[in-house]
Amino acid sequence: MMNTANSGYGVALLDGRQGPVGPNEKGIIIAANEDRVVERLRELVAPHICRPYALRRAETRTEFDTLVQASGTAMAFIEVGFFGKAVIGCLDRLHKRYPKLKIIMFTASGIQPDEAARYVYWSGGGFISLPDNPEWLEGQLKALFDGRHRLTEVMLQSVEDYDRLPDIEPHLTLQEIEIVRCMAREMTIRETAYCLKISIKTVNNHLNNIYRKFGIHNIVGLLKLAVTHGILPENELRSCRFQMKNDLQGLFQ
Repeated sequence: MMNTANSGYGVALLDGRQGPVGPNEKGIIIAANEDRVVERLRELVAPHICRPYALRRAETRTEFDTLVQASGTAMAFIEVGFFGKAVIGCLDRLHKRYPKLKIIMFTASGIQPDEAARYVYWSGGGFISLPDNPEWLEGQLKALFDGRHRLTEVMLQSVEDYDRLPDIEPHLTLQEIEIVRCMAREMTIRETAYCLKISIKTVNNHLNNIYRKFGIHNIVGLLKLAVTHGILPENELRSCRFQMKNDLQGLFQ
């Protein structure tokens, strides 16, 4: 049974130890919303803890922020949906603000390798899928606690492919690519700024740069060029409800 005692500063304890992480301990955060998911991951992680670790759960962003700033926090297992639509922006900030924090994204269900690769890239961390083969999961966790990241060949290839996207002409940076993705998902400029954790002014500056580099004047033209050059996969646009859908239809035939 999962220990959900309160530590006194807003997080659930998973190891029975009260209070913040001690001076000789390392802190591990499990950031997830569902009890069953947390319990499953705790069961997988527990056998690999061979030194003093304080295992804590964060159910909210506030709780996560409290824990990640605590002295001794060394590792964070973050479920892919924990930060919601702002996941890329949050991971980018975490990676920059806490470069020594080992971030492991995880999913309790299936996810496409190209989507998971984005999370791995922006977090600078690893990735595990709980439905994976138990032996493979065991090996992944052992590698993580030995100070390594272990990715499947498919995932590694997906990360490398994502990293190469800025080399495709016409040139787009990865942040510009994420802005295009947000636009393809019908987000406003304000929503895009929130998701990527940048200012509205920065989004507008990026859009102006994109239009200038592509020699176009609207998002329809941008998406046409992006999909024809392989910058955006077709499946990111097929479900789009934009009025531009008919304009793009010819690209998929």
